[in-house]
Amino acid sequence: MPTSVSRNFREYVLQRYPKLEGNDPFMRFFRYLCFSDFYDKRTHRLVVPAKVMAEKFFQKPYTTHFNSKEVLEQFRDQVLPGLQWSEHSPFSSDRWLGTAREILSTGFDDEMQDRLHQECLQPSKDQVDFVTGKPFRRQDRYQKAAQETAEYEKELAKFTLNTTQQKILDQLRDVSAGHTFLRKLHENMDKVKGAIAELKPEAQEIQYRILAKVHQNPRIYYLPSPKERTCRLSAHGDCVLGLTKPVRRALCAGWVECDLRSSQFAILASKLEAPVSLAFIDSAESLWRAFYRHAHGVDQDPPDDVKKVYKAAIYSICFGKSEPNIATFLNDRGEIELLKHPIVRELLKLRGEWFQQIRKDKGAFDVWGQWQALDRSRDPVTKKMVRWEGAIAASVIQSIEMEVISPIFDVAAKHGKSDQFHVVFFMHDGCTISFNSDDKKARAQRKLKNAVENRAKALGIKTILEFTDL
Repeated sequence: MPTSVSRNFREYVLQRYPKLEGNDPFMRFFRYLCFSDFYDKRTHRLVVPAKVMAEKFFQKPYTTHFNSKEVLEQFRDQVLPGLQWSEHSPFSSDRWLGTAREILSTGFDDEMQDRLHQECLQPSKDQVDFVTGKPFRRQDRYQKAAQETAEYEKELAKFTLNTTQQKILDQLRDVSAGHTFLRKLHENMDKVKGAIAELKPEAQEIQYRILAKVHQNPRIYYLPSPKERTCRLSAHGDCVLGLTKPVRRALCAGWVECDLRSSQFAILASKLEAPVSLAFIDSAESLWRAFYRHAHGVDQDPPDDVKKVYKAAIYSICFGKSEPNIATFLNDRGEIELLKHPIVRELLKLRGEWFQQIRKDKGAFDVWGQWQALDRSRDPVTKKMVRWEGAIAASVIQSIEMEVISPIFDVAAKHGKSDQFHVVFFMHDGCTISFNSDDKKARAQRKLKNAVENRAKALGIKTILEFTDL
């Protein structure tokens, strides 16, 4: 969440809401309402934990004597008459931060909302601390970004990385493409606004808030998963990768996206030695088109919303979701016919046999020969098995996926400068790349494609690297 804002934005806020003047806890709360992206994933509402109110807004220890409702009422009465919130929910997924409420309405009118969105998209260079009003110089921003980077490096040091993970992280750190995002955002501002406008209102707010954070520090910090339960490297904290796909692609217009074709499906089919699936891959037909033809009797590519359902179903098979739960998921979305497709039936049957083998062996080796041990004990908090067969299978599949895509970073390290391209960010089975020379673009793409597909062939995986101009 940004600590600084444009001077004119702060002046506007104080003019509109004079009761904020000199009240630091209220100023911190107002900043939270404007810029926090702590939204409940189910309801898409801003979450305000009592613990955060006490420790972040009032800067004092949180105890059961802290009356968060009284604070909300005071803030509503003095600052935002339209502020509305929910009662506590004993089932809230956010209770780990203390008793939490959700904001039903901020009380911002259209003018305030427009000014806030403008601030998120195009803050001026004349920055001040939102609470104190003190000038926030460029040097202050660099220091804050350096502090975040130091905290990230400290967190990263806790993990034991294999050579492939280390290679990818080293290349991404060497490029440090954060500053290029800001140039792209300025260049593609109209496209970004248009993409956000197509989203539902609650989704729009999250996009604006992420972009506000990107302006403060555009770097992407990648980390392995907590407790190293998967080898995947994922973005940590607020960054460009938190944007929805349409907004991210609008921001990245002019760059190139590359990814493996149906990588999870191809890896699982190879791992299971599934004859029907492998024969289908050899046909080079679109999996999603085949699914749509089977389920709807129409020989065409499915609409995006249907394609998302099909992708989720394949991921569910790869990562261990039970057949009854997959059936419920498909039935709720009107796609239950997919469960009858020969490929789906084959994968579910052979997956079951693989899971039995994992149980028998008490684990499995990943692509790097590292043992992934089965642990069917229950987590004391979530009550879920710590590492069951599906989790082991997911680790194996994801390790293969990472090893297949990793040659991109070898090519970038060796030829990036001469072929004038660099990887701007990484997303599991693909990357977004900036090619700075039209003359060398095709040559560089051939090198990337050959390197990745040769690695896939060596591992027995039938997939190809595809490029999409954004």
